[in-house]
Amino acid sequence: MYSNIPDELKELRQWCVYQIVERNGKKTKIPIDANTGSFAKSNDEVTWSSFDAALGAINQFDCDGIGFFFKEPYFGIDIDDVEADIQRYRNDEDDDNIVSEFVDLMGSYAEVSPSGNGIHIIAKGELPDGGSRKGNIEMYSSGRFFTMTGDAIGGYTGITEDELGKVNYLHNKYIASDEPVKQNLSESEGNGLSENDIIRIASNSKNGTRFNLFMNSGWDQFYDSWSEADMAFANDLAFWTNRDISKMDTIFRQSSLYRDKWDSKRGDMTYGYATLNKAISECTNVFNPQEHDPNYNLYVLENDSQPVSNKHYSYDDTGNAERFTDNFKDIIRYSYIRKNWFYYNGKTWQIDQEGKVKGLVDDVLEKMKQEPVYTSDDVDEEQAQKFLQKHIKYSRGSNGKTNMLKESQHLLTVNPGSFDKDEHLLNVQNGYIDLQTGELHDHDKNKFFTKVLSIEYTDKIDCPMWEDFLMQIFDGNTALINYIQRAVGYSLSGSTEEQMMFILHGNGRNGKSVFLDIITEMLGNYTTNIQPQTIMVKPQQSSANSDVAKLDGARLVTSTEPNDGMRFDEGLIKQMTGGDKVTARFLYGEEFDFFPQFKIWMATNHKPIIRGTDDGIWRRMAIVPFTVQIPEHEVDKQLKYKLRREMKGILNWAVEGYREWKRIGLNEPNVIRDQRQTYRTEMDVVELFIEECCIRRDGEREKSSDLYSIYSSWAKDNNQYLMSNTRFGKELANKFQKVKSNGVYYVGIKLKKDFNNEAFRLNLNN
Repeated sequence: MYSNIPDELKELRQWCVYQIVERNGKKTKIPIDANTGSFAKSNDEVTWSSFDAALGAINQFDCDGIGFFFKEPYFGIDIDDVEADIQRYRNDEDDDNIVSEFVDLMGSYAEVSPSGNGIHIIAKGELPDGGSRKGNIEMYSSGRFFTMTGDAIGGYTGITEDELGKVNYLHNKYIASDEPVKQNLSESEGNGLSENDIIRIASNSKNGTRFNLFMNSGWDQFYDSWSEADMAFANDLAFWTNRDISKMDTIFRQSSLYRDKWDSKRGDMTYGYATLNKAISECTNVFNPQEHDPNYNLYVLENDSQPVSNKHYSYDDTGNAERFTDNFKDIIRYSYIRKNWFYYNGKTWQIDQEGKVKGLVDDVLEKMKQEPVYTSDDVDEEQAQKFLQKHIKYSRGSNGKTNMLKESQHLLTVNPGSFDKDEHLLNVQNGYIDLQTGELHDHDKNKFFTKVLSIEYTDKIDCPMWEDFLMQIFDGNTALINYIQRAVGYSLSGSTEEQMMFILHGNGRNGKSVFLDIITEMLGNYTTNIQPQTIMVKPQQSSANSDVAKLDGARLVTSTEPNDGMRFDEGLIKQMTGGDKVTARFLYGEEFDFFPQFKIWMATNHKPIIRGTDDGIWRRMAIVPFTVQIPEHEVDKQLKYKLRREMKGILNWAVEGYREWKRIGLNEPNVIRDQRQTYRTEMDVVELFIEECCIRRDGEREKSSDLYSIYSSWAKDNNQYLMSNTRFGKELANKFQKVKSNGVYYVGIKLKKDFNNEAFRLNLNN
């Protein structure tokens, strides 16, 4: 019943059972602790259990089913009262309904609810702020649980990480308020200092070390959470700016703490403004430069901000585009292929999904007020001032702002091929690594990184727990462990010269999910996930695939468990692993070409089918065996969280793996070669037929038609792949000498007596 639930969820200790009870005339689902039979709580993990314990508790405690509790990074989407849409979706009658919109856009595991009237979707990521429910749709990532059925819908077998923020689109469309965010600008006094003055003075003060940690990173050593650090820095800024909320906001946006959450909704204001207002309301002491700095007057004169440019801009859309370009050409780019603006955030170039570029338009409009006017014999200063004010009024309108951006596009173009193009550089939180030298450099906007690891890099930290973990899951096979280190190191780079795909194979409780989760978490958005269907044979496929488009710039691509019996799209895998140019297209975007930098890592309990017998496909397959099954009583449910503490050391381990790969290559151990040969034999239908139905013997020969006749019957009887007579003949010709003498014969092969043509057919008829 629950076999369709992804293994990733089954391995979590976030399960319960539930009972349906009637309260006030309504049926309510009550979560039950699978270990004790008492009530479970969504905010008390002690009352949660393993998946297996939940299954066993259904009958033990007379429950109605199992449930899954939510906590980060998982979130759920619950849609009720859509029974008709479910049926249409399952019958392929209508792909324009709410079920298809949610299920296919999220591309993650979904199932029908116990009532049959709704659906549940589970994915990984961060839900936007601004409400969690409207009408029949709910979204939540904590404080709730899903009643699980295993009645899968949509064909998505794994849990997808929502890297592109697809849930934001659905949230904005169905849940978020239509009212604009109100920003509460509290009364502020200010102290006459510019933002740069404030940063300089605060950085050189007796508390400058702390201020610089907030500005440049390092605060995480002293604060347990990002939000706690936000509040601490806001308190500092309230002091240094004399409660000037505008300057507080400007400086905060330049700091290492700034992220997209700063502009997210919090009721009737943003998270950022709520934080700043709280700091202002609690601020009882402020910095007054005349009182605190005897050299203040001299300091301001020496560090005064630059005057407005004396360049004359025309009073039209072209002039506005030049204004915008001159102000922001270092941090803004436009892609005609992606049909998006990009901005540089100090570490990476990001797609503007929140209107940040429009905010820069407002900055241009503010600076226009300070532009000098130009007079001539025909135009005096009063008339010139009127022309400027008239143009400012136009520019502040919707058309003026839109046209400013539209006319700026061709002045700030960027091609997708410019991003992440240096395959031996790796962007991290404290700079970027030149993998070839191991040197760490400062962040550089001209490198055009769109990707960044989730951690800082240092070569001073090791990872003993990680190394012990590898020794356990690979049964002490140091040759295999060293190979894995080189493979991970190779995957840090953008090189595809090895032309390899890594398949992590083995049954449950063997560590492969934890291993892959840690590597992908370390690599930040250098890694992405694809549905297994992307690289499997499909009935129909357009020339450009949006699922493939998101792989541009990725270094490591993971895929979840494919359905049993799925077949690799061998041509696509050769293209993806061989360094050939790939054509892709984002939704509503133009087609574009890119050269893959990624390495595919698939974790699976069963191997996908490969029909090809040529070395071109088989030499690409690296089967990594996970043969150690950890006893359930020895499973450490907190292992992943413990390994996260060594993340910087694991990165150092991976960089060492890169250096070893550059020194000796992947250098496969025998176990990898043996696994490949075993897989190849399993997939070689003709070889299986020969082993079961024929003998190899010098001097013997067998007629081609008899061999195919027996093969055809054997394949049908054993549910094996039935190839055409022509294909069968080609495969035999690769294994045996082919001769023509009153027919076509193959030399060195003979049907076993049990399978001679006449006896075998007679046996089938009986």
